[in-house]
Amino acid sequence: MSKRYLVDTNVLLEFPEILQEYDVVINSDILRELESLERKHDGSLKWKIRKAKKAIEDNKDKIFEDLSDYKGSLSGYDSDYIDNKIVAYAIDNGLGIISYDRLVRLKAEAYGVEWIDPSKNFFNLGYEGLVNFYYDDTNEEDVYIMNNIQLEIMGAEVENPNHFNLKINEYLIVWDKNKPTQKIDNNGKLVTTGYKELGLYKYNGKRLEKIKFSNIKNSFLGKVSPRNARQRLAFDMLQDDEITVKALFGVFGSGKDYLMLSHAINLVNEGKYDRIIWVRNNIEVKDTNSIGFLPDSLEDKLKPFLAPLQDFLGGEESLDRFIYDKKVEVQHLGFIRGRDIKNSIIYVTECQANTKEHIQLLLGRVGEGSQIWFNGDNKQTDGKHFEVNNGVEALKMLAGEKLYGQVTMDKTERSETARLAGLLDG
Repeated sequence: MSKRYLVDTNVLLEFPEILQEYDVVINSDILRELESLERKHDGSLKWKIRKAKKAIEDNKDKIFEDLSDYKGSLSGYDSDYIDNKIVAYAIDNGLGIISYDRLVRLKAEAYGVEWIDPSKNFFNLGYEGLVNFYYDDTNEEDVYIMNNIQLEIMGAEVENPNHFNLKINEYLIVWDKNKPTQKIDNNGKLVTTGYKELGLYKYNGKRLEKIKFSNIKNSFLGKVSPRNARQRLAFDMLQDDEITVKALFGVFGSGKDYLMLSHAINLVNEGKYDRIIWVRNNIEVKDTNSIGFLPDSLEDKLKPFLAPLQDFLGGEESLDRFIYDKKVEVQHLGFIRGRDIKNSIIYVTECQANTKEHIQLLLGRVGEGSQIWFNGDNKQTDGKHFEVNNGVEALKMLAGEKLYGQVTMDKTERSETARLAGLLDG
């Protein structure tokens, strides 16, 4: 049986996504403290409590909730003080503690209790580059929040700015909770697919602002426009010149390469950048047989890994043309050290097949006038070592930097057939 940890109230409020990573115990003292905090007239705090409760509900199958009244105490300390009760409970039940409270840490260490500080180890765990707000116009608190959003985007001073604790370049999607969207599924059943979209916003480091983007048109695909809310956020990010490190993550078929390549090719054709530097770690799909030694030039050896770009351009002949015109350059990751790449889009696809050290190396190649674009999907890792050290998780550490933007896609748009692949995850 894996180690279990008692999670502190402050962690539930600030890092609710940590419930996905550990076997967690929540006892009655923690639950009572949440209820007590909920009675305070603090809109921002209430929002955090709602997120914490939702995380508990979403992970209820792996969380142990102890509703019994714990009567133990920590010898030599006030038995009514919640921090002392947390440490005593952990000792009596052989648990570790997840908390970033300094006093809890000192007491836990003094009694030999294993202690994890999520603010150091999992600062951006679960970061998606966006927050969903499900607005209920019958809820007084939601109405207050929505009024603040409207005032904020108009530039007015508000009582609780940045209510959702967004990082710079992080997005907010507002949904109407009372207006679900529905469709007939492949089995002829009417199913709820989501909610009506009320607004899309980005936090610029000072206040919320409405997103702004333009549809694009190119000779390969014609008019390209976003199909869902998260794709609209991606358009905004890709068209923001102030963001020089752009990341699109998410499920297969969600449009990561489609959206990025549409924009990248347009920018090169318009002369805003000289070329696309295509970088991909040449990792083959796991559990497949290697094709062995490949003859010919380095470019020819790497061509199989350019398949997404070749599909986008309409075939091998078009790809060869772009390479001949020096609008596309193929770069092997192993030979990139020392390069100073200027006036280019460095395009790193399948970055879940990179390590944190690879990402550091790639970021260090970005020269004057260049940007670096990443995409990837953690569910498509092709090696055990990438499951614990990969580019997707490494890049999330940049969240909150003004040059970094990220959108995580959650909906397959490739085809109804492609969407079936997700059902195999159970």
